Amino acid sequence: MLVGIGTDLVNTQQIAEYKRQSKVFIDEIFTNNEIRYCESMAFPETHYAGRFAAKEAFFKALGTGIGFGMKFKDVEVIQDALGKPLIKLYRKAKILAEKKNAAAIHLSITHSKTSAIAFVVIQKPNMEADV
Repeated sequence: MLVGIGTDLVNTQQIAEYKRQSKVFIDEIFTNNEIRYCESMAFPETHYAGRFAAKEAFFKALGTGIGFGMKFKDVEVIQDALGKPLIKLYRKAKILAEKKNAAAIHLSITHSKTSAIAFVVIQKPNMEADV
């Protein structure tokens, strides 16, 4: 059973422009871990765009948008040992996901020089009885 699905597309040049205009944008949207990761890459704006798209896709999949007191930093994109992107939740995002009975969050991100897209599926626990 699904809680929801969400997708988002972000222009990497728009992220680069926001970053040039104000450091506040980066600091308000991304966690310190995300900033370190993105800044370690050859094209940081591409990775910022992917993470921004992932956060937006998560809020859409949750069915709330960025409302209900949640902040972008309540959703963090991390990687497992093989580089697979994962979503880690904090504060209000974690509370709302638990209220919606979210058992698993699946994330896929892809990007090019000009855009990034993310797709999120939030799954409820499997309620099927073993037969």
